[in-house]
Amino acid sequence: MAIGRISGPLLKSNLIRDGVNLAFETDLLFLDVNNSRIGVNTASPTTDLDVNGTTRTTNLTINDQLDVGNLHITDNTISSDLSTITFSPAATNPTIYHAKLQVDDLQFTTNTISTTVTDRNLDISANGSGVINLVANTNVTGNLDVTGDVTATGNIVVGGNITIGDSTTDTITVNASITSDLVPTTTNTYDIGSPDLQWNNLYVSNVFADTANLVSLSIGQLIFNGNEINTTTGQDLYLRGAGTGGVILDNIKILGNTITNIANNAITEIAQSGTGYFKIVGTNGFVPPRGTELQRPSPSNSVLGMTRYNIVSKALEVFDGVGWSSPSGSAGAVSAQVAEDTAISFAISLG
Repeated sequence: MAIGRISGPLLKSNLIRDGVNLAFETDLLFLDVNNSRIGVNTASPTTDLDVNGTTRTTNLTINDQLDVGNLHITDNTISSDLSTITFSPAATNPTIYHAKLQVDDLQFTTNTISTTVTDRNLDISANGSGVINLVANTNVTGNLDVTGDVTATGNIVVGGNITIGDSTTDTITVNASITSDLVPTTTNTYDIGSPDLQWNNLYVSNVFADTANLVSLSIGQLIFNGNEINTTTGQDLYLRGAGTGGVILDNIKILGNTITNIANNAITEIAQSGTGYFKIVGTNGFVPPRGTELQRPSPSNSVLGMTRYNIVSKALEVFDGVGWSSPSGSAGAVSAQVAEDTAISFAISLG
């Protein structure tokens, strides 16, 4: 059946409702003339266009705000009446693509997480006893400040200068072994230990030092303490030079069983303190310097009391300040023959 068009004054008078709503099929299409609202499948529209059901359109243009359930879209803002907004695409491994995401002062761009406020810290915090796991290589191009403990189960390679601790009360505990040299950056500048905080024992194979300042030093059975060299109880002290070398104490050289004053033309003295005296212990003889008369020291090199043995006269002779004479005071030394004749004469005189 053809439907004609209604026009003219009749249309206007028929459509003026005078405050009476118009319903088609109860609520299939409902016109709320008092509130200027249209309802589809609802007789109580709450908005200008209230559709109770599914709406399909090719293009939808909204000038102000779109409300979908508890979700509201206005301009470039998506808000919710609830405390959370959930994006849940349907797929086995759903993905939401977006060029940039900003949450308060936090911004996600490509593979970068940054803050939008200048000089604002970026905090990454796990909940409760949870931890933050970095499962790939991590590069830190700025400074890394750690207020807690740092535990590394692998190797650590650090380039540049390293400062450990910020006060003398901080300590370092090394449980591992050191497999490299410890070389200072400047020679003769840095110390190991201090006069107040000293290391205990030092175990090394060799010591190379320009100067050693030690209060006490024990090497094998030798003990160096102050200006003394001692051995352990019951041990002898041996000073030997290698090969033909001797032991030199100031100007005195000891080589084998020979003591030599190595200072040219120097006088060797044996001095006693207090009432002490010089004593040679033993039952053998004492051999003084020996020589002929021509081998006598010159008067300028002789001192009063100097004694020697004359191998020609076979007698001791003493320098009396002027010349060499017998210890008995005569002009000559007492030879073996003279002594024998004197003894015979003395015996005859006694009968």
